[in-house]
Amino acid sequence: MLFHSRHRRGSYALAPESPFPQIIRWALLGLALLIFVYLAGSFFLRLFGVGNAIRHTATSLSLEGRGTVNVYLEGGELQRAQDGMKLYPGDRLTTGKASNATLRFFDGTIVRLDEQSDMTVSESAQGEKISEITLALEDGGVWVSTPTVKAFSGTITRTLQTPMMVYGIPSDTEAILEPLRALAYSADGMGIQIEIRNTNYDAFYLGEGQQIELPGIEDLGSDLYTYRKALDPVASRSTFLEESRVRRSIITKKPVAAKPGTTSSGSQTVGFLNVISPVNNAVLPSGTVKVEGMYGEGVASIKVNEYNAVLVADRKTFSQELALPTGEGEFEIQVTALSANGEVLEETRRTVKRDLKAPDSPTITAPAIQGQIWQTARQELVLRGKAPANAVGIIVNEYRLQLYSPEKAEWSYLASTRLGNYVFGENTFNVVAIDSNGTKSAPAVLKIILGEGLTEGVVAGSATSATPPPPAGTSASSENPAQLPNNAPLTPGSVTVTGPTAGTAHTATGSEFLIEGTTSASTNSMWVNDYKLQLYTSGKTFWNYIANTEYQNLKRGKNVYVVVARNAKGEILDKIEYTVTYNP
Repeated sequence: MLFHSRHRRGSYALAPESPFPQIIRWALLGLALLIFVYLAGSFFLRLFGVGNAIRHTATSLSLEGRGTVNVYLEGGELQRAQDGMKLYPGDRLTTGKASNATLRFFDGTIVRLDEQSDMTVSESAQGEKISEITLALEDGGVWVSTPTVKAFSGTITRTLQTPMMVYGIPSDTEAILEPLRALAYSADGMGIQIEIRNTNYDAFYLGEGQQIELPGIEDLGSDLYTYRKALDPVASRSTFLEESRVRRSIITKKPVAAKPGTTSSGSQTVGFLNVISPVNNAVLPSGTVKVEGMYGEGVASIKVNEYNAVLVADRKTFSQELALPTGEGEFEIQVTALSANGEVLEETRRTVKRDLKAPDSPTITAPAIQGQIWQTARQELVLRGKAPANAVGIIVNEYRLQLYSPEKAEWSYLASTRLGNYVFGENTFNVVAIDSNGTKSAPAVLKIILGEGLTEGVVAGSATSATPPPPAGTSASSENPAQLPNNAPLTPGSVTVTGPTAGTAHTATGSEFLIEGTTSASTNSMWVNDYKLQLYTSGKTFWNYIANTEYQNLKRGKNVYVVVARNAKGEILDKIEYTVTYNP
């Protein structure tokens, strides 16, 4: 009865709990916190380069001695590139027509720009563990060669970005990459990773021996692999590819195969002479060519068409810039290796062809278009126009524009009577484009007639379709000069000729010139050989007339121009003769 449960109403002490489970829980929480802090800290340290010792490295630029290569350093103004320059992240490189440039990066990656290409070095960062090369190709194409995995320690990402695609380039790659086209001659692993920018397509791969060319980035279908195919063994081999491989052998000092009769341990492992560039029958668009190659032991000097080449002893290479004779056609280059006593050790010949294709003509857009005749009373005006894509300069009447920028592809020229490049009467402006090789285009021509009181505007659609002064002795006017008064001059001496030679006579050699002069304020109309000057305005004290063989008013030998001034009644105020002897 005493032990019945209802009688146990007091409190009783419990057995003490062990402290170890609580300590273990706190230890586990602390360990998890430490791991989290370590991982997060490592992430942020890597994000800011801490622990990876990143340094931005220079990229070495190599030129080939032909065409023009330009650089924009640190976003600055355009300047001519120099062989051996160092480029850093943010520097931009452009090649012109028939010009190439090669870049070599810290890991051994070689990138060669095709002609008319535009590329920026976005990143060139070498780290202890992670490195990065990023390039931005805006236009043109590049040949890329990357080293093997064993040739560079650490992890490296190589990326080429274009406006349409992003290429992830693995090790041991040789490829030609363009904005919408890629050819993979070799590539490690799955190949080159390709992403289509600004689309929902998944990344895909271009393996070794494959090529792809997209028609655009719209309506590509659901399977991008349908555009992938095997490399065409013939079509895929191009001059750009072969020249790029030659450049690689020069830059990396890749050994050249031994000649017959020698061994790899012999003293002539590369022979006496190996000309790498130019290849035989190369077509050159410029007047210069860079001869390059390698030489072996025992060679003391090398002559290129009797010029001593520059030798680099530690690399066993030679080079010589050679200016070819003027004109087009075939030219022979003779390369001779000589011993110390002048003995000819070996001789090689190369035949090159030069094809100087002129650039397209520029266009004139203001104040009129090329081929037109425009008249005005303004004594100062600006000519404007567009330049062809490969123009590095614009020349107006033998004056090369100093402020022209190839990047803008637009030009302007100030014509002013104050500057002396613009005169009363007819002015002919010949606008010529010049390319990086110094080749000039055909001119774009605009004729401007300056005169007081002239109504501004086009007076003829083109120089060839303009209504010319009719042949001497005929009239294009509704007025018949035979029916006008034939009186004696009322104010003799009021009409004069001031040009091209003042007075009454001139000797010409050109097929066109301007006869100009003065008259009295009483003059209502001016006539030359019974042709009424259409641009003359009543009351003006000057006049001009175009003499041109195409207009049939200028012929070989003696030409007599009868100049007559008439008043409002048609009466003759003055009459003179101007004799021109034309001897082309």
